[in-house]
Amino acid sequence: MPIASRTSRKPTSTPVPVRFGAEESTLLRLLQARASAQSRSVSGQLKHYARLAMIAEDNPDLPLSMIQGILEAQAELKAGLGQPYQWGVIGPAR
Repeated sequence: MPIASRTSRKPTSTPVPVRFGAEESTLLRLLQARASAQSRSVSGQLKHYARLAMIAEDNPDLPLSMIQGILEAQAELKAGLGQPYQWGVIGPAR
């Protein structure tokens, strides 16, 4: 019988503790409120903001709204919701 290889397993993520001091209590409350509003955990909201920040730093000429739109479009394509663009078509056919 073959022995299962440890290299074939998916690597697990390592939790990273993030501490908020007394001076950051307002920031933490704001983070908790935004996480709740977007149906995310506080950890998930931190990951979301970290991803946006890294993309924004790599692309300083793009506004945040454009970065968010690109990420939404990528998620839609991944979900199979993409539609081919019809070149030369300005409006609906009449």
